[in-house]
Amino acid sequence: MRRLAILLAVSALALLLCGCGATATKRVEPSLNLEPTDFRTEVNRWPDPKANDLDFMEVYDPWEPMNRHIYDFNAGLDAYVLLPAVEVYKTVLPGPARKGVSNVINNLNELPVLFNCLLQGKMKKGAITTSRFFINSTFGVLGLMDVASGAEHLKRQEEDVGQTLGFWGVGNGPYFVMPAFGPSNVRDTVGFGGDFLLLYLEMKEIYRLAGVKNTWDVSVAELVIRSLNRRASVPFRYHETGSPFEYEMVRYVYTKKRELDIQR
Repeated sequence: MRRLAILLAVSALALLLCGCGATATKRVEPSLNLEPTDFRTEVNRWPDPKANDLDFMEVYDPWEPMNRHIYDFNAGLDAYVLLPAVEVYKTVLPGPARKGVSNVINNLNELPVLFNCLLQGKMKKGAITTSRFFINSTFGVLGLMDVASGAEHLKRQEEDVGQTLGFWGVGNGPYFVMPAFGPSNVRDTVGFGGDFLLLYLEMKEIYRLAGVKNTWDVSVAELVIRSLNRRASVPFRYHETGSPFEYEMVRYVYTKKRELDIQR
């Protein structure tokens, strides 16, 4: 029965991470015969090494003590800095304006996606991404409107450097919780650096073409807006799964999701 409870919790977390907007429930069915305090343990609690209930969620995590501390740090940063900033962001910008900002950011992201499609030899995805960029940059008024997604065959593609490395056989490596950015692994952390470099080169060229002189201030503002926009679009909240195994669940869901991202 305990395995059933964990599976149910994993399913709830997967819905949150996939952006379904579902709210994790803390209600425990009487049929599970659990004590009222069973789900009140701190998330940072160390699991009993003799327990085998979580074997099916096993992920290579040799840095687990450090990762748990970073996870706890990220939870505090999220609660006391990011989420309050997101609330201010939502107050300052009404829904339609935030949607326009999100569309512009997604349109700018099409070029790094195209680069990774080409590196993986995924020409169909590359053609879709190229079409999306030109359609939204013109008919969508520099990306303010996502006109391309109205066509069934022009849905947004998702490719990054981590996926490209995985496509060419680079393994995950140890699981790693990135400070401020959350779950990752060694390969995806390297890939994150590659994504950042691609974005930097893209924006540097855009600033040059636009004649922007003070690129530092503009770059900082862009980074802040990107961060707020991204956090506002993710429904996941730390410590709301109602499970003492939240760390294990996040680790498992992230790892499996990335495996599927590389395979598709």
